[in-house]
Amino acid sequence: MVEILKILWDSGKIKVEFNSYFAILAIIIILIIIIRRQNDMKTNKLNPIEMEIDLGSYKEKFEIIRNSENLYIANRIYIELITRKAALEVDPEQDVIDEVYESWYKLFTVIRDEIKSIPGEYLENQYDTSNQLIELTVKILNEGLRPHLTKYQAEFKKWFKNQQEKRKEEAPQKIQKEYPRFNELIADIKNVNKILFSYSEELKKFIYYSSK
Repeated sequence: MVEILKILWDSGKIKVEFNSYFAILAIIIILIIIIRRQNDMKTNKLNPIEMEIDLGSYKEKFEIIRNSENLYIANRIYIELITRKAALEVDPEQDVIDEVYESWYKLFTVIRDEIKSIPGEYLENQYDTSNQLIELTVKILNEGLRPHLTKYQAEFKKWFKNQQEKRKEEAPQKIQKEYPRFNELIADIKNVNKILFSYSEELKKFIYYSSK
């Protein structure tokens, strides 16, 4: 039998002697295990998470790498969505549409600024990890939110302001119902709500994703 180590008693002291061949072999095996574990962790980290967004007329799928950079971006956008009247359904009986538009406009501005302020190193790394998330977010803004604001916001706000000046004692919820295209506007607002809600849910899944 080949001895891997010897334990000796010498002058009142314990000495441990390794068989050099087996010591080197053990070190090599340990290094191989460590390298393989690191590679497995790297592979899992770079494994893309599929995000599917319903844009109304069609669905868009993106594969986003779940790493620290994208988690940072996704979490900031997610917080903006869930703390504003964006990912929540608008109730025309209770909500003031003018205030909803103010919230949406601020949401659009904040998310746009978040994208603009993303550090350059997030976009230059070898795995191109953040571009897909940015592309998805831009699509949400340009195809989900912007069309409605362009079509309705300015016209409604002008009409609503004019009516409020004439009818100062009336509740804004009552006034807004008399907008000539009110039903059309509300239907489109609900479509935007669905898109933003879908986006917030996908961001939530991405942020709190678990492979277990």
